[in-house]
Amino acid sequence: ETDLPLTTLCFAAGFGSVRRFNAVLKQTYGKSPRELRARRLTRTNRERVSEGSEGSIGSTESAVGAIVLTLSYRPPFDWTALLSFLAYRAIPGVEQVTESSYARSFRVINEGGEVDAQGHFIAQFSTDANTVSLSVWIDNKAALQRVVERVRAILDLRADSEIIDSTLTLDPRLAKLVARYPGTRVPGCWSGFEVALRAILGQQVTVKAASTLVSRVAMRHGEAYDCDQEGIDYFFPEAEAIAIADLEGLGIVRARVAAITDVARRIVAGELDIGPNASLEAFVRAFCESKGIGEWTAHYVAMRALADPNAFPHSDLILLRAAADTDETLTPRALKARAEPWQPWRAYAVLLLWRGYAAIEN
Repeated sequence: ETDLPLTTLCFAAGFGSVRRFNAVLKQTYGKSPRELRARRLTRTNRERVSEGSEGSIGSTESAVGAIVLTLSYRPPFDWTALLSFLAYRAIPGVEQVTESSYARSFRVINEGGEVDAQGHFIAQFSTDANTVSLSVWIDNKAALQRVVERVRAILDLRADSEIIDSTLTLDPRLAKLVARYPGTRVPGCWSGFEVALRAILGQQVTVKAASTLVSRVAMRHGEAYDCDQEGIDYFFPEAEAIAIADLEGLGIVRARVAAITDVARRIVAGELDIGPNASLEAFVRAFCESKGIGEWTAHYVAMRALADPNAFPHSDLILLRAAADTDETLTPRALKARAEPWQPWRAYAVLLLWRGYAAIEN
């Protein structure tokens, strides 16, 4: 139900090779992808003749202006908790989160720093199936695969909760949390720079205050985006824009302005990589070279931007309290020692401990 190239559909759907894509469709439908498309085109042409219709009948793209894909995941998946996390930190004007969906504007940037594509998407969850319905409005379909991969990362769709939980349940304290919150995932992000800026602005302020500051940055320095999705009005600015931006008058303290500007300039210069291909150790070391950034901020960014399952902000005060067996607070060194058996899934332990502590506090 689309005119996208079959190779684009293959990789957007999560297949690792065209051969596997062909084999699965042949086994499932008894026809190859090309045969299925030919059948659809024949039917469409027949309907056009009989109904005198213009345009593509039965094409999801033409009907609603979007490309609609179905993304699968391995249960269990506590997607309501993931959406709650994203909603609490949503950037007004850039992101829109409901009880069952996540939407945002986006730009796909190539290695040369140029915009390959832009648009917005809506990822809709359903209680009826272990799938996500992804609707993408994009001005360059060739970039669709990259959009799908980022959505998978944001929603942590590739995680295998059974494998992760089997390791974490070896710790008695985590075992109780796993039983209470099965299928906990680590929320990702669209852009490493975006979550880095967010983390820097979140230092020593509330989550709500940080969201307000980030929204001000987007409103002043992000380009306007006109679409039908309520609550989405801007593209979040890239590092290139912030590296030369005036951030005064937004309510951001000077130390944070300096840190954000330095990080942006280092990204533009190629000195700092905040992406899924960066190694945890190298990233933390490089990120902390910017004044005002410590290991907590670096590991938090690594959890979400690098999608490193072993990232671990061991100095986090809530973790130091939540991981203790008594009312005492652990030291960072003691917490690191306790977390040794949690590897390589310490980031998932972080989400579990945060949730457990929040439930007690509430």
